[in-house]
Amino acid sequence: MSWSRPLRYERGQALPLVAISMLVVLGLSSLAIDVGSWRYQQRRAQTAADSAAMAGAVQLGYSSTLSSITTSAQTDAASNGFTNGSGGTTVTVNQPPLSGAYAGNTQAVEVIVSQPQAVHFGGALLGLSSTTVAARAVALLTSVNRNCIFALDTSSSAITENNTTITMPKCGVISNGGLLFNQGTVNAASVGYAGSSITVNNTVFPGGSPKPAVPAADPCPTISGCAYLSSNPPTTSSCNMQQIFNSNSTQTLSPGRYCTQVIFEGNGPIVFQPGVYDFTQGFIVNSGPPSFTGSGVTIYNQGTVIFDGTPNINLTAPTTGSYAGVVYYQPASDTNQFIINSGAGQVSGGWAGMIYAPGAQIVIDGTLSTWLLVVAKDLLFNSSSSVNDASSNFPGYAHAVLAE
Repeated sequence: MSWSRPLRYERGQALPLVAISMLVVLGLSSLAIDVGSWRYQQRRAQTAADSAAMAGAVQLGYSSTLSSITTSAQTDAASNGFTNGSGGTTVTVNQPPLSGAYAGNTQAVEVIVSQPQAVHFGGALLGLSSTTVAARAVALLTSVNRNCIFALDTSSSAITENNTTITMPKCGVISNGGLLFNQGTVNAASVGYAGSSITVNNTVFPGGSPKPAVPAADPCPTISGCAYLSSNPPTTSSCNMQQIFNSNSTQTLSPGRYCTQVIFEGNGPIVFQPGVYDFTQGFIVNSGPPSFTGSGVTIYNQGTVIFDGTPNINLTAPTTGSYAGVVYYQPASDTNQFIINSGAGQVSGGWAGMIYAPGAQIVIDGTLSTWLLVVAKDLLFNSSSSVNDASSNFPGYAHAVLAE
């Protein structure tokens, strides 16, 4: 005689299987929560590493010391929630990078961010109490494709070119307004305009052609010398009252404050000694002086500047110190024009540094051959003028790009 166990006895065997299955599902779900949290924190670490590497590369433009680059990168990482030495977090800065495609490149900065993360739910399955997320980034300081001409005005013709040759294949032109090009050659890496108006008449673009762009920010805050002048205008109290420099022999100027409009005349060269020249009423260069020369020179101007005649200009900005990179600075509140006229011939030579006049129109009617960065409200290039950028760089003029 056969018999079978009642079903009520089978039910008890299923309970342990269900319990085990629930534990497995719960464990896997808990592990998924941990993994999701780790991935989120890793993305945060990557963002911090990217930003810190960029900050380090920007600082490299001003100082090549590892301590200053490290401070800049680690300060930036802290602003993104990763403070070196806090809670086991490490922000390692290598300049040049120690690994990767840019290992040994002195123009690159490597940042490695790591931070321990707690294992909240999946620790029992993994046998771990914590894990570490890490991210690496490399930023490169480069002068290629940086903007060299900024017109900050939003008017329809913030940049006007009439029969001009502009040669700056490594640099870009950006207008926050419109563009008006008439019968010239513009060889630039890029030509951008944020306004709605653009007119092109018989103009050749061997490099980048005009394209719509987002408005550009004033680059002054990113350049140490310009940023310093914005917050710390010259404060020299005594005045040099000499108003007219007129001589057939060499005349040497001393740094300081010139409280009246200065007029340069005569046939003698003008030599600027290193330092800051505060022209409170501007200056005029009449036909005569054959040259303006000087190294480590910063002109802080607060009035109209007119270059007439045929002087050969060779003024070089400081490469170090508070005014690094700025050869000509005009406060944003000053709307007086900065005019380089051709006169009987052409103004030639160079302004080796930043020419900054964000509230004024800069008029170039001659040859401007060695400038590195021009910032104005409006720019007018006129009648057979020639503009050429320099191949060398001053601190802060290159820009940082993510490389790895």
